[in-house]
Amino acid sequence: MTSIMKDDVDDSNSDFVEEFAMVSGSHSSTLDRLHAWERKLYDEIKASENVRKAYDEKCNLLRRQFARGLNAQVIDKTRAVVKDLHSRVSVVIQAVDAISKRIEKIRDEELQPQLVELIQGLIRMWKLMLECHHKQFITITLAYHVKDSTSARQGEHHHHRQAAMHLWNEMDSFSSSFRNWVTAHKSYVEALNAWLQKCVLQPPQDRRRRKRKVSFPPRQAVSPPIFILCGDWLARTEPLPADELCRSLKDVMQLLRGSFEHRDEQNRPRSGESQECGMLENSSEQEAAAKSGSCAASAEGLQSRLTAVLDRLTKFSEASLKCYEELKQNYEMACADYRRVGPNAQLA
Repeated sequence: MTSIMKDDVDDSNSDFVEEFAMVSGSHSSTLDRLHAWERKLYDEIKASENVRKAYDEKCNLLRRQFARGLNAQVIDKTRAVVKDLHSRVSVVIQAVDAISKRIEKIRDEELQPQLVELIQGLIRMWKLMLECHHKQFITITLAYHVKDSTSARQGEHHHHRQAAMHLWNEMDSFSSSFRNWVTAHKSYVEALNAWLQKCVLQPPQDRRRRKRKVSFPPRQAVSPPIFILCGDWLARTEPLPADELCRSLKDVMQLLRGSFEHRDEQNRPRSGESQECGMLENSSEQEAAAKSGSCAASAEGLQSRLTAVLDRLTKFSEASLKCYEELKQNYEMACADYRRVGPNAQLA
């Protein structure tokens, strides 16, 4: 118990030592400290199991000695051991209780405000993203391609291919970063929610109702707002239209790859090409016309698919903004309910 209280001294001020900490404290520091306290809790519970096992064994021994009517000296010796083990069990229980309360304090007074601040930041971010992607969508929608023969000049085809390859690389990088962001975001919320579920003392169930799903948080009690926040957050990440956006990005990348591969095919020397002057001039004119038409068609296809991508980006930003605004609103309602009713949830 003494070591626990010493570790707790000035612990709450450690969040603010980092240069770029959040207003509500360093989120990574809070998670690290929660992990450390959870580890201490685990160690204390494991130790309590050993002490409890020894205590139960000595209690059983004491009962057998009473039943057999052994002499008082033997019984008193066993009774002394039982009392000592009982005291040790009490100390461990107090330690577990102290650590649990410390974890709850960090959870409610540090982690919860940090999550709220994070959500407020995400609301601001998606507002800006929505405005940005909407402007991009309008720009690409109004863009047009001039079907002019000058676009088929030999020098410009090389630049078009370079531009297509550069755009493909940028789209590939964006697609990969977006998928990683979605995966990390979902994993983060799932981890938070799974940890919070471990804090809920589930009511005992009989065998007939074992398959019945237990509600989280418990409906019969008003849980701390962080439970409502994380549960709602996880539920709202599923419907976000991320897959549609990824498919649109894939379509653009396929078109771009096909575009510069087609240009390579057109620029590759052909075997058996005629050397006659009249036929060569006629072939050059046909190739120039074909390249001009191909370039125009490729540009129109690219515009169409980029329009679809930016439309999906706009819709994803809009859905994300709505998600976090509603999440914040529901959290504020949960806070009001919790203040009105009080902490009645059965939490470990």
